[in-house]
Amino acid sequence: MKLHNKNLFNLSYCSSIDMSFANAFQKIIDQPEKFDSVLFHDENVVIIKDMFPKAVRHLLVIPRHPDVTHQHPLDVFNSNYKDFTGEESYKMIEEYVDRAKNLIADSLREKLGVKDDASVQELRNNFIKAGVHSIPSLNNLHIHVITQDFHSPRLKNRKHYNSFTTKFFVPFDQLNPLYNEVYNRLINRNDNFDSASETSSAEVQDSDQSEFTRHTRSVVVLENIIKSTPLKCTICHKTFGNSMVKLKDHLSEEFEKKFSALGNPENLTINDF
Repeated sequence: MKLHNKNLFNLSYCSSIDMSFANAFQKIIDQPEKFDSVLFHDENVVIIKDMFPKAVRHLLVIPRHPDVTHQHPLDVFNSNYKDFTGEESYKMIEEYVDRAKNLIADSLREKLGVKDDASVQELRNNFIKAGVHSIPSLNNLHIHVITQDFHSPRLKNRKHYNSFTTKFFVPFDQLNPLYNEVYNRLINRNDNFDSASETSSAEVQDSDQSEFTRHTRSVVVLENIIKSTPLKCTICHKTFGNSMVKLKDHLSEEFEKKFSALGNPENLTINDF
């Protein structure tokens, strides 16, 4: 399945964002070879270092296909496209999310000098999370792949933190269209699908409908979540109310504790691959 790149129409999901910034990823999609922030690219995706990283390692997986790039992240895999189904699109992007996790794990291994494969695998599987924001701030679809230390000077306020640690942040595996009611209805109509799609349809029909994944879509609710949810450590789950100062001090302690057990944390600088 080859996904090709070309210029796209403009559709903003957040009108308050400056338009030039909101479309910042388009020039990277069009010419990834010109940007130092790009760690990997092919005809399907670009993987870049986040411009404003909120943790010691923070990458973005950006699909390049013109039919996909301006889809809302909660909807993108619940549609079928001319060249591929929603399931095929999800599985393909999932492989690149895994690649981004490997890039992070390999970087941490190198910088910390970790020789224990089990420790690196534990970091990769449990300390690196992938997902999307329910209200994206930029127009092009992008999946965050981020370590859970949140040890970064770019993490400045409650919204920054809660946008990655509450229901505002939807884990990538919850975007699997097979567990979404909208996609289930779509594939059960049997319109223009190949045999692979029909097989997937049967799998969904046999599943318990209570297993369908549902996401909060209300802008009012989502904005309230990131503005009002008490600050809570992602590692030990201790809460800090409204105090970013106390939270950041605590996250610094957790950062030292987590990475001192593996190597020298002083070797870790933000998004240094």
